[in-house]
Formats: sequence, C-alpha cells, structure tokens
Amino acid sequence: AKISASDISDSMANEAARRAKEFGIGDDQATFYTSDLESVDGKYDTVTCVDVAIHYPTEKMAEMVKHLCSLSDRRVLISFAPKTWYYSILKKIGELFPGPSKTTRAYLHEEEVVRKALEEAGFKVAREEMTATNFYFSRLLEATK
Repeated sequence: AKISASDISDSMANEAARRAKEFGIGDDQATFYTSDLESVDGKYDTVTCVDVAIHYPTEKMAEMVKHLCSLSDRRVLISFAPKTWYYSILKKIGELFPGPSKTTRAYLHEEEVVRKALEEAGFKVAREEMTATNFYFSRLLEATK
C-alpha cells in the first residue's frame, strides 16, 4: 500500500513523517505534505478524515464530505463531533469560561447531514462508532461504495 497524508499544519505533517520512519515506513511507501483539505486531489482506495470536521463550519460540511468522497474509489472514514442536545449544552457552558480553549470554537455537525452527503456521493455507511476521551467525543463513520 502507498500512503498519502496531508495536514494543514506543516509541523504536524513533518511529525507524521518522522513517526512513520520510526515504524519503518520509508519515503517510497508514504508521502506527507502540508495542504488544506479543499486542495487535496488524486484518487485513493481509502480516504480518512479524522478530527478535522470540527474546524469546518456547518454550512461547508456536506461539501467537504462530498469532496472526500470524490477522492475515494472504495471507502471513506470520517469523524465529526455530533450535534446533540447534550454536546450543544456542554459547548454553551464552555463559552461561559473565556480563555485559549478551542472547545468553544469547535463545530458540531448533524449526523443526518453527513450521512446524506455520503449517500449523495454514492457511498453507504457500513460501520459506525462513537469515540471518546475525557474531554472529546466524536462519531466515526465508515462508508463504502
């Protein structure tokens, strides 16, 4: 398999390349580069987009999902912070405490919007999971053609 990976942060792309080398993944097997999501192009068997959607406004979410699908020949994995009453309340509470936290700037997305965009691009959700840490929850969808 050949890996192509991007991040909007140059330091994160470089860190990923460094870690790949630690695992014995050579430059001939993987390419790491700096790019915004909209500029990524090419065709891939599997496209993954993990913990990126929190940075995309709600009105751009469907367009972003469809772009990811246009890059994939077979499978798309995408995670996003689901918009539920519970997470919406937590976000509102977080807004009461000013500071450098990015939590209040994170966008929550309606799962139905993501699913509809996947379907309109010719993909069907094959698997779904909720992921969680102490402070972050996300929905992970795997969709296939």
